[in-house]
Parts: sequence; structure tokens; C-alpha cells
Amino acid sequence: MTHPYLHDKIENWVSDFCGSDALLPFTPASRDIAAELLVTFLSAACAGRGIEPEDLEEPDVKAALLGTVARLALPAEVRPEVPGLCGTFLASLEAEGRVGGGRAMGAFVRALKEPYLEASSGKMKPIVRAGSKIGRNDPCPCGSGKKYKKCCMCDGMGT
Repeated sequence: MTHPYLHDKIENWVSDFCGSDALLPFTPASRDIAAELLVTFLSAACAGRGIEPEDLEEPDVKAALLGTVARLALPAEVRPEVPGLCGTFLASLEAEGRVGGGRAMGAFVRALKEPYLEASSGKMKPIVRAGSKIGRNDPCPCGSGKKYKKCCMCDGMGT
């Protein structure tokens, strides 16, 4: 069960990170949105299972990055840096003794760059049919031995 001050805790941790030199390698556009982005990221990671930030695991941060964060309307020039920013933040939390395994989770989040960019692009994946399309003259899949056009195709109900 999360305590009532979870959001304040997350905001304080993000504020400490954003006030450090850890943001220097990132572009000015990324630094401008870092605080809001990281609060959203960490809040979503905790909300998935209703846990404290100290109890985060890889599935939590993956779901937050590829779900909530990927749906944010971020500028295109910032998106490629988001996994790196989140990963650096997690590593920083471990260095400060706040989250165990933060470096490993940070590396994991950085490795999710391509899936993140795909999820954040807003483009839908094409749906691929598992099998081949049934032709009119093929045997009916119901097993009757008739051609599909004389059996289930004309039936309209499937059988």
C-alpha cells in the first residue's frame, strides 16, 4: 500500500536529480521537460502495482516507459533521449541509496529505446494474418468435405 505522500516523495527525488549535473549531457529541450517527464515516469512505474519507488522492478519501469510515457505528446527532437534520461535517473537513484538495482534498471530502460520510439510514434503495427486466406474453392475448414463456397461461406453463420 502506498503512503499518501508518495507524489511529494517522487517530486522531491526528481527535483534533486534535475538540480544535479546529471542532466548536462542532454539537450536543452530535454532538460526543459525533464522534471515533468520523470515525475510521470516514476509515478506510472509505481502505480502499476501500487508500490513504493524503492520496490520497483524491471517490468514496472518497462510498462511505464512503453505505456504512459510513450503516449505523452513530446517534441520529436526529445523522444530519442527519453530512455536515456529515464535510465540516468534510475542509476542516480541507486547512487543516492534510494532505489536498489537502479543501475541495472537504468541499463534495461536504455535498451528499450527502439521499442519506445516505435510506441511513441503513434503508428499502428500492421495486423498479420496467422494463416493463409481461405479461397472460395478450398475445402471448408469445418470439415464437411465440401468446398468453402458451397458450405460455410454461403451460410453466413459460420456453419
